[in-house]
Amino acid sequence: MFLTPLPVDVFLAQLLSASEACEYMGVVLLLARTADSRSQHEELTRDWTSVHDVTGPLLAVVCPVPYQGPGPTTGIGGGVYHRKHEMVAGVEGLSLNFSRASDTSSLETHFWRPLDPLGWKAARRPLPPEEHQESWTQATTRAALYFGIDESLLPGILILSLQEHRGALIQVADRLSIYELFKKLVENIGPEPRRLEEMLQEQRTTRRRLERLAEDASVWRSLTRRVPIEWPAQVDALDRRLMEIEHLDPALVAECRRRLNNVRDDGSSDQILAGQLSQIIDLLPSGPGTARIGVPRDLARRIRRVIFKLEHGHPGIGFLQRQPVPPDLDQIPGLRSRRDQLRDEIESKRQLVKRTVSLSEAAVKTGEELLNPMETIQLQPPRLLPTWTFTQLRRRQEHPQRMRQVRT
Repeated sequence: MFLTPLPVDVFLAQLLSASEACEYMGVVLLLARTADSRSQHEELTRDWTSVHDVTGPLLAVVCPVPYQGPGPTTGIGGGVYHRKHEMVAGVEGLSLNFSRASDTSSLETHFWRPLDPLGWKAARRPLPPEEHQESWTQATTRAALYFGIDESLLPGILILSLQEHRGALIQVADRLSIYELFKKLVENIGPEPRRLEEMLQEQRTTRRRLERLAEDASVWRSLTRRVPIEWPAQVDALDRRLMEIEHLDPALVAECRRRLNNVRDDGSSDQILAGQLSQIIDLLPSGPGTARIGVPRDLARRIRRVIFKLEHGHPGIGFLQRQPVPPDLDQIPGLRSRRDQLRDEIESKRQLVKRTVSLSEAAVKTGEELLNPMETIQLQPPRLLPTWTFTQLRRRQEHPQRMRQVRT
């Protein structure tokens, strides 16, 4: 159930395209005043949560609520300036679609704002029943005028099929149950749209899960990369230098290289290696002629740096222990595979729904079940929606046959 404090004719200017972009099959409005449909108003406020649950993600049921303060001001693209913020706002969960070339800079503008939005979804009735009933009553005339529906056709429930551009106005008969109407309508739509929504929800969940795991992996790699790259690079550089002086003491140098290789990746400390490297420093000749006998001039300095880290713990020791691998990173390949699989399955399901599911036909079937015997009346398309087709579904009026007079 979508709540909006905006005058419905302002809100409806963008609701249809926004709902279609968010994969709703249709939009539903109750065009009925309390004086005409008191029992339906009472039922809807009493069974609000049940109606919200049965319509689910298939139908956007619009419920106006009182607007606090002076009337809203229409902004660019048909949106409305927020009463507290200088921005266009609308309903939580819907996105604006701009068609004019001049509005391309606003294509990503959402039809809502997270801070104090001008509309929101509500699984539970947020206001006292009297306030909702008053709001439905006040919105009836505006909505009827917007869709070009004559006063004589009210009260009614308007079902708008976004894909087909068809509207069905179902007559609100005396004993018509709103919940029963929605339940039968969803049953007549069939299971495929609901299955499509389940797949879309799984896709959203999979994407969010992948994004979280990818972020965890990126943070972990950036943290662990700072130290391990420095230490192995330092060990590798010293190992290459030791190869150049192997002739000074082949056994000692070979043992140092072996031990360096052991501590290169695991970050462990080795006091024996520190002592052996100190022995190599003692073997190094001093003076300007060291380069002529194949001893790098900076070797002693490199060895001392490594000895210090071996004795005191280089930055990789313990740091890696405090940065364990984030859990569930092994799920990333499977989630990526499922994401790609869902993309193909969803596209296939979308095409199936477009070919086989008709909200307008489901509305007619629902009307036949609830208004038997039913008749359909073709209505004039509204001025603001010239490409749409509107039909009224109402109980057939039975005309009593005239009694023939028999002369005696």
